[in-house]
Amino acid sequence: MYIALAVFVGALTAAQSRFNGELSQQIHNGIGAGLISNIVGSIILIVIALLFKKDREGIKRTISAVKSGQVAWWEMLGGLGGTFFLSTQGITVPEIGVALFTISLVGGQTASSLLVDKLGLTPSGKKPVTLSRVLIASVTLLSVSIAVFPDLSNSTFKILPIILAILAGIVVAFQQAVNARVNVVAQRPLATTFFNFIIGTFFLIIALAINLLRGGSIGRLPMSPWLYLGGVCGLTFIAVSAYTLTFSVSGQLIGALLFDWLAPTNHATVSGYLLTGTAMTMCAVVASRFINVRRGVRS
Repeated sequence: MYIALAVFVGALTAAQSRFNGELSQQIHNGIGAGLISNIVGSIILIVIALLFKKDREGIKRTISAVKSGQVAWWEMLGGLGGTFFLSTQGITVPEIGVALFTISLVGGQTASSLLVDKLGLTPSGKKPVTLSRVLIASVTLLSVSIAVFPDLSNSTFKILPIILAILAGIVVAFQQAVNARVNVVAQRPLATTFFNFIIGTFFLIIALAINLLRGGSIGRLPMSPWLYLGGVCGLTFIAVSAYTLTFSVSGQLIGALLFDWLAPTNHATVSGYLLTGTAMTMCAVVASRFINVRRGVRS
């Protein structure tokens, strides 16, 4: 049951990628799709804050910590990472599919997590960059290269979306570290998420305004209600992932493959390269978790 729930939680990120990617294609604006997703999530979070006292208290604790200097102002900018992630998600998924986006995201996230630990950005402080961790990160990056090999060798059109997806993974690693620091004070994951969504929405509005002023456009909003579930997926993922962090990345990859297999986008294909790269990435993730568990037991 635990593993099944973990796979479901990981697949939510893949579902969010598909929903936001399709919405971006419908309205012809990736930034607009990210903004709509954030607005939906923000409305839900505001309702939750109004209904549940503990989440309201978490928000108040965070605001007080910022005023007193216990939490630095830059630690509240995790929403900027979400802004970049959502915008990239909306732009790249229609071009490269959910699976390639996800595996590139995981590759960037895994590599940059070494730097995050080295700098000591997480609440647990600095962690050494060991040989085993470097090898696992290298295998993950190799896996990503194998997965995207047909696109890199046969076309130059998709290189930029893949690079953007990898950059999104790097940004997400830093976002998670900053959010973890804020959550120590908030003590409520949804309270931390509240600030992410509110700040992210603010900057997405600015980004969309700049995009429109520079000649961008946004089409009519589609009538299909499922296209607006991206924000719901993000919130559900945060609410449940606290219990299933060990398997969430694997579930994310499995969910991404299923989406591209059962409901592929115009440019997405499930090739042998993609399957091999995904399998290698999952093995690297499992090895990383195994090493972390063993170290925890030894300490």
